Amino acid sequence: MAKNAGSGAGSPAPEESSSAKGVVDLADARVRLRSRSRNPSNQNLLEELDEVRSLLDQGLSAEARSRLSLFISAAHNNPSILALARCALSTALEMQGQYRESLAAVAMYESPESRAKLDQEAVQSLKVQIGLVYNYNGDHPKAISILKGTLREFSESETEQNLGPIYAALARVYRSISEYPIALDYAQRALESFRQAGEWRGLAHAYFGIALAQVQEGDHEGALENLQQALKLIGDHPASYILGKIYANMAGVCWFLKRPQEGIRYLEKAIAYYERTDNKASAADGYNNLGINLILIGQWGRAQEALQRALSLASEADERAEKVPMILDSLGELLMLRGELDEAKDYLLRAVALATEDGNKWYACQALRTLARCYLAMEDHARALEHGEEALTLAEGIGDRQATCDSRLILAEAFLRDGDNEKYSAQLEKLGEETTDSATDLGFAGESQRLMGIMAMLQSDFSAAAQHFGSSVSIFDMLGDRYRSARAHAELGRAYASGQPSRAMEHLSRAVNAFRQLGAKLDQTRTEAALANLDRTAPARSEEQTALPQLLTLRLAEAVTSRELLLRELAAIMRQETNAKSVVITEPGEHNRRRVVIAHGCTPAESAKIAEQLDQLIDDEAQAAYAKKNDAAVLQLRSSHALPATLYISPRSRAMLPGGLSLEPLIRVAELGMDVCALRAGSQKGSRVQQPAELAGTSLMPGFIHSSPAMTKLVEEVHKIRSSDVTVLVTGESGTGKELVARAIHALSSRRSKVFVPFNCTAVPKELSEGYLFGYRRGAFTGAVTDSAGVIRTAAGGTLFLDEIGDLPLDLQPKLLRFLQEGEIQPLGEQRPIKVDVRIIAATNTDLEEMVAQSRFREDLYYRLNVIRLRVPPLRERRSEIPTIVNYYINHYSAKFGRKDLQITPPAVDLLMVSDWPGNVRQLCNEIQRVVARAEDATVITPDHLSPELKRTSAPTTPTSPVSTLSSMPTTALQNVTLADALADVERRMIADALRKHGGNISRAARELGLTRRGLYLKLERYQLSASA
Repeated sequence: MAKNAGSGAGSPAPEESSSAKGVVDLADARVRLRSRSRNPSNQNLLEELDEVRSLLDQGLSAEARSRLSLFISAAHNNPSILALARCALSTALEMQGQYRESLAAVAMYESPESRAKLDQEAVQSLKVQIGLVYNYNGDHPKAISILKGTLREFSESETEQNLGPIYAALARVYRSISEYPIALDYAQRALESFRQAGEWRGLAHAYFGIALAQVQEGDHEGALENLQQALKLIGDHPASYILGKIYANMAGVCWFLKRPQEGIRYLEKAIAYYERTDNKASAADGYNNLGINLILIGQWGRAQEALQRALSLASEADERAEKVPMILDSLGELLMLRGELDEAKDYLLRAVALATEDGNKWYACQALRTLARCYLAMEDHARALEHGEEALTLAEGIGDRQATCDSRLILAEAFLRDGDNEKYSAQLEKLGEETTDSATDLGFAGESQRLMGIMAMLQSDFSAAAQHFGSSVSIFDMLGDRYRSARAHAELGRAYASGQPSRAMEHLSRAVNAFRQLGAKLDQTRTEAALANLDRTAPARSEEQTALPQLLTLRLAEAVTSRELLLRELAAIMRQETNAKSVVITEPGEHNRRRVVIAHGCTPAESAKIAEQLDQLIDDEAQAAYAKKNDAAVLQLRSSHALPATLYISPRSRAMLPGGLSLEPLIRVAELGMDVCALRAGSQKGSRVQQPAELAGTSLMPGFIHSSPAMTKLVEEVHKIRSSDVTVLVTGESGTGKELVARAIHALSSRRSKVFVPFNCTAVPKELSEGYLFGYRRGAFTGAVTDSAGVIRTAAGGTLFLDEIGDLPLDLQPKLLRFLQEGEIQPLGEQRPIKVDVRIIAATNTDLEEMVAQSRFREDLYYRLNVIRLRVPPLRERRSEIPTIVNYYINHYSAKFGRKDLQITPPAVDLLMVSDWPGNVRQLCNEIQRVVARAEDATVITPDHLSPELKRTSAPTTPTSPVSTLSSMPTTALQNVTLADALADVERRMIADALRKHGGNISRAARELGLTRRGLYLKLERYQLSASA
């Protein structure tokens, strides 16, 4: 959220008893642990560990830590259970925000040797947790490397249903680095994995992860559905912590969907759950978000209480907690809206100082923007400009588009108030380029309309000003923003003051009442003064009738952001320009009954009655009779792609624009706008799920052929990272087309208009590599007779492709690492480092992990390069693409060499298909080039035209005899049975035998079978067996 939406007050439910909540008393736990033998059974230890996990679900991390300190001592004889306990301890520390300590709790298991005696469940749990804690500590490249290594390791030995925790962890890490399409993909894989196991906790977390990625991708309705599904999966399990997170994020989605009342209800539930946990920071966050929502809907008293509670909780958690600047910013904004500007300034200055000191650029940017607005309210334009510029620099630096747009609005208003119209226009123009037509940017549109109205007022164009302010009113009314709506009404009243005093009085009075109810004293005083100075006897201003339809048409055209805003604007125009007593717009609703979209000049009950009456009109004749009887005009709005709507205007004589102009042109514009909104909504709905087939038929660039699943998956990954600047490592055998992939990434990225510079790390002698990469000044060494920029600076603004990165000299690797970390280089002979903006794509056909193990490649550089890894599969793994590639290159080289009508026979293609192609696509390309170059026009290419070695490819092999152990099995048992079914039958019988042998004891049966207890439970569920089997 721009300011996160967030979480309602409301007292938490009364504390339940420990037994009711599933919480075990700490003292009781100690007694039970001491009363057990010094070497408790594995079953007792696992039961104890399950209780600890339940405490973590409930957010009781402090109690979990206390229990674990005793548990770890008791579990010293079982390495695997001890490792699982340390994972739980790491999780508890992470929940308390102690990220370094969280890493320390599992750091002793980082080396493979330390995990040698552990079972598979413990190893996987440890590696996932280690990856996550590196993520929490900000080392995202290392986290990704660890987790992807874990995925590769366990993909070979585990079934898909056991990989869910790894997928979920990868989704979390990619969310941390804002790679939301990739995060969504991993979250969906986690869901499929957990779905096979049917485990509620995993399923709920998977849906939660999908929803978080969907929010960032703009699919807010889908996110809300998935969060609701997560709630259903948790059901009545005691899981206060995750429930609090789910409800808080549901409120965040409602912020984007402009449903503040619904968001407040979710926040109140989130807070109620958070208050049951040890996590005061989350509770503080919830109260702060609740305060922000309450400010929006005008309940400023409750907002003050919520924000004070947030500040108290944040201070309790840590005297200089990271949440404090955000809460101070919210309090400062509330005081500013109330007109208490000096006190607001003090809060905001403190928020900026704390956020800057903590290095939190997001909070600092937010507080700077609010502080700039405060200075605008104080009419200190110079300081408003100063802090607005600071905020814009920060916003652009962290890549926050909404913060950037908000900063431009502040600067535009400051320039306008300062009389610099040229800079005002420049900021507003840039804002227009950066905003979208989505509902999330409606607030920017409302503020832009207000500023354009102020500009029109300064130019004495009161008619245009009224239209701009009217648009602002419609937008903020729809968003439920009471303060900004009241401010827009006040501005609209001032626009009408010089020529339409009755309209001016209506809007100014409405604004005064709203400011009084809100407690916005400064705005109330100013608006009351405008109302008192209103000249009620001033003659009505004569409008320029020829310009009015154009202004109204433009106003409607600018409202096509959403159907609701368009219809609200249409109603507002009818009310303002026709002086109608009442205007109502209805549309089809649930159960085939009309709903009121917007009504002016009548009560909710009256508008509902009108909608009910309109529902009963079955044809045009009945409509005409109704309109005549009620002295009203009833106009139908119809479009080919959208739901119809009905416009009701009373009295009938007012259904025209000033000067007797017809409403028909405006109705047509509104109908076209309804079509636009419907088509846009349909397009967004259709693009929610991207089908792989859509990419399979789309070539990234000439020569990039892909139709096999392996290459289609690669293309999907390339599309996912198209909007990112993150470092990419492309791996694959020689000749697979790694540079082509790199060029495709560049061509799809925001840097596509800039240069793409390839550099092969093996093409330059070791002694010259540093100069070629980083550049040098003249005289830096013997032979340096001129300055050289080096390839990194040559690629400034674009993409640098480092091929064969594994061959980069070891002594150059620290310099490249510094460039990746800091974005700066120091050419030979330069005294100071130079900042360079370049995206790095590296490629290698060597095993970098092995090189790291052999100390031939720096580990820290490997982590930096390995943030996103793309593997280009060899041609032998995508043989289905060979015919397509062959046809492409026959056409390509026919055009190059001037050959016509070349064809290739199926037997020749068959030989090409069965070749192993050690040189991959490059070798195949060279083969086709050789054949075409030697061919004549109209040649039919046969096996005889191919290279001699290809004619001898794929000699048939002698069938091997069956494995002895299988051949000894009764053949009748294997007839008409697949291998999977046969193995499943063997597993089922072995599990049943082990359970019978041990009297249904899960732990003993699992030990005999070589499984963990959890693994055995999963197999029992899969084969629908019971422990008593």
